[in-house]
Amino acid sequence: MRHGRALLVPVLVLIPLLAFAAAPTVVHENVLRKREIAIAQQLRCTVCQGESVAESNAGIARDMRRLIRQKLAAGESSQQIMNYFVHRYGDFILLKPRFDALGSFLWIAPIVLFVVLSGVAYGFLRRRPASKRPVAPALSPEDVARVQAARRDEP
Repeated sequence: MRHGRALLVPVLVLIPLLAFAAAPTVVHENVLRKREIAIAQQLRCTVCQGESVAESNAGIARDMRRLIRQKLAAGESSQQIMNYFVHRYGDFILLKPRFDALGSFLWIAPIVLFVVLSGVAYGFLRRRPASKRPVAPALSPEDVARVQAARRDEP
């Protein structure tokens, strides 16, 4: 029995030390996992196209998450990983696309075109001479007599 107590003390001392030694690894894994999710939430799933890579269950989304995790473990920054995916898949992979002068032109051009064409149409309609209604010819005395006879016959 005495021999068992002698082993118990070193084991009880070593367990907390081992737990503290493993703690940085767990914290490091949690930090990597949070960064992985943050990056994956900014990327569009190429299969689903309406979901982020973090939300999608598609096979390619799982592969993309695994690749993000590997690149983070290799020490790449979030921006380097995002640039990798943009270079590979294009700007469409981003759920929130970057500002692009051509893209802003494509958004603004239809509005500007509508305003310009509305102004041209308004100016054209304002300058056009007012159309004159044709004047009805005066009724002859026979026509007036027929209209009055028809009104008398009405019930």
